[in-house]
Amino acid sequence: MRLSFQAIENWPLYSNDLAKISPNVEQQQWLSWQQSNQLYVAIFNQRVVAYCVLSETDSLLQISKFIVRDVTQRRGIGLFMFQQLLQVSKSRQLTGLQFPHSNDPVVLSFYQHLGLNNQFIFQL
Repeated sequence: MRLSFQAIENWPLYSNDLAKISPNVEQQQWLSWQQSNQLYVAIFNQRVVAYCVLSETDSLLQISKFIVRDVTQRRGIGLFMFQQLLQVSKSRQLTGLQFPHSNDPVVLSFYQHLGLNNQFIFQL
C-alpha cells in the first residue's frame, strides 16, 4: 500500500488510531481541528501513522503539532509529511513552514535533517 497525506474529513473513522498516537488529546479537540480543516494525517494500510495540525499566520504555514506514531518512527513518514507540507505551502502561495519549538534532542535532530533554521522555520 501507498502512504498518503490528507485532511481529515471524518474524524470518528480514525479516532482509534489518533488516540494511540496522542492519548491525552480530548475528542472535542480532534473534532475542533477537523472542523476547522487543520487536521492532516499520514495513512498507511488504512491506518493513521502520523498527524499534524496546521494554520496560516502571515505568510507561513504554522505547524502546531507534528507527530509520528512511535512504532513507525524512523521509516521516512516524517520526511514524507514534510514534503507534503511543502506542497500545501506552495499551493497556498506561502513563503515557508514554521514548526513547533522543541528541546527534545530527537526532534531537534529531525529538524536539522530537514534544514530548519534556529527559529524552526523552513523558507521556500
